[in-house]
Amino acid sequence: MTVEFGLATGVDAQAFGQPGQRTFRLRLLGEAGQAASLWMEKEQMQALSLALKQMLAQLDFDETPPAAELDAFPVVAEHDFRIGRMGMGFNPPDSSVVLFTYEIGVEDEQEPTLRVRLSQAQAAALGGQLDEIIAGGRPICPLCGLAMDAGGHACVRANGHSKQPIPEEESDEDDSAGDA
Repeated sequence: MTVEFGLATGVDAQAFGQPGQRTFRLRLLGEAGQAASLWMEKEQMQALSLALKQMLAQLDFDETPPAAELDAFPVVAEHDFRIGRMGMGFNPPDSSVVLFTYEIGVEDEQEPTLRVRLSQAQAAALGGQLDEIIAGGRPICPLCGLAMDAGGHACVRANGHSKQPIPEEESDEDDSAGDA
């Protein structure tokens, strides 16, 4: 059974906890006042941010998005889902971005658990929020791409021997000019 939210009246993203041990969720308010908390992984937020940017670029949306406001969000949402996968589409009649979410462990994987439409401005604002949340995490190792903890990182590209990234080599352009 799919929960239909219609055009969202509010949407935002949140992260709880310290970098490396954070929990992430989207909060949605639907047309009829219904509320949903969609719990997801950081990688899902990254993928959603990228998908929103690509969709808005195709739609030539380049306005400055308004700040997200969800003052009316209840303490306990009517719908509380742990998201396994998501899909996105476009609704031509009102030029909205459609978000389909699928809950982990639901037997009928063909039907989305929740379907909501976002205005292009809401999608842009959400994308900006997602980027801020993602940037607030642990730094990424420039060698292997894995997250680095505050106490260091045993990089697999350095065979685990170095707790610090290997510095970039200087270019040999200056040396080759003198050899000619």
